[in-house]
Amino acid sequence: MSALMTTERATRTAIGAGVTTFVFGAALVAAPERVGPVGGLVDPKAARLIGIADLVLVPGLVAGRARGPWMAARAALNVAIVAYGRRLARAGTPRIGVVACAVSAITVVDAAAAVVLLRAESRGAGG
Repeated sequence: MSALMTTERATRTAIGAGVTTFVFGAALVAAPERVGPVGGLVDPKAARLIGIADLVLVPGLVAGRARGPWMAARAALNVAIVAYGRRLARAGTPRIGVVACAVSAITVVDAAAAVVLLRAESRGAGG
């Protein structure tokens, strides 16, 4: 895995994930009724909750001294979002299936970055 994802790349991935997470999280918190349905989140309370969960991760992803745990938390949150999305897709909610697939792909990258960062941080090289 280290040949594909270096510690430097994993750090950049965490920062980029933090910025992206901030944008989506803030939009879901500020306007869940308008933004949520674009991604298949038709329940404003659920959309806002996902936005809040995203925003909690942002400081650690963008500026944390040890970003590995934050990336692992983001990957775990993504798994929960995908599970929720699959449930909505089975119920016939439009768009959510495509969004769940995209989040699944993002989760693979997040998990790889988390593993690299956690290993580096446990060696004292990344935190």
